[in-house]
Amino acid sequence: MHDAPLISPENKDSAADVVAKLPKVSLCETITSSAATPEELTAALRERYEALAADGVVYAEVHLDPAEFGVDAATLADAAAAARIPSLDARIVLAGTAPEAAVPDDAPVVGYNLPQDQASAAADFRANFLPTQIHVGEDFAEVECAAQAGVNRLIHPVNMIDDFRANIEGIVPGKVSGYIRDRHIPLVFTPLEEAEDLNDHPLPLLQQLGFTCTISSGKTTLTNQFLALSETFGYGLEEFFDLTVKAVENSFADQESRQHLLETVILPAYEELSDPELAGPDTEESLADAADAAEE
Repeated sequence: MHDAPLISPENKDSAADVVAKLPKVSLCETITSSAATPEELTAALRERYEALAADGVVYAEVHLDPAEFGVDAATLADAAAAARIPSLDARIVLAGTAPEAAVPDDAPVVGYNLPQDQASAAADFRANFLPTQIHVGEDFAEVECAAQAGVNRLIHPVNMIDDFRANIEGIVPGKVSGYIRDRHIPLVFTPLEEAEDLNDHPLPLLQQLGFTCTISSGKTTLTNQFLALSETFGYGLEEFFDLTVKAVENSFADQESRQHLLETVILPAYEELSDPELAGPDTEESLADAADAAEE
């Protein structure tokens, strides 16, 4: 975990109004729409962007499938670009099984989402220097296949624990899950949708074992996800800071954009919640360390 600002005691309870105002980063946003024209699609995307911004999301990667909207990738990219709003840096992750040459270089497309049974297609994207992610199902073999194929990010890998084993030292990752952890392959979760009882969600265990975890909105808001983690697992602002920094670090945006977001938006917001007297003279140094860690 990165060194978080030393939060003032009056803010440690993570009250709903404090959490709602936190800058948030989501790597797995979706949109459903019956839009029949590019203009309607732009309007639907802008509505989604405004809802995310209202929840404090400052950076989001939205997953879109051209086939779902009956348009080609270039038209979808143009609609997404036209929907941009100033308060949200929204990027697009397109569904596909092959690199899409028709997308303009200046389109807000930063990565590609592969079908569950097409992890092997990652090699073609890698050859074109394009990042990929995959939604893994309940079968852990899909996680293994994605790791072997070199997919850059795993979505909803709640079955990671199927590869764990117990020894005298406690619970430890297996060969596949250990590979994923040790290479910091990011795991993206939407906890409220992934477990009937949130107490059964593996997120805290995965974090304790050193996995790189991030949280996205799912069918609710990121604020609600954070508050649920607070109520169920006792998560506070330090944990939210860590989840947010992990999301920034593992976005598909370029390094300059990630660093700018961290230094000018994320860190200043948490610094406002810190207690200078509690932190002493090392507060600014602690924040700088977090920024340096992200840059590395």
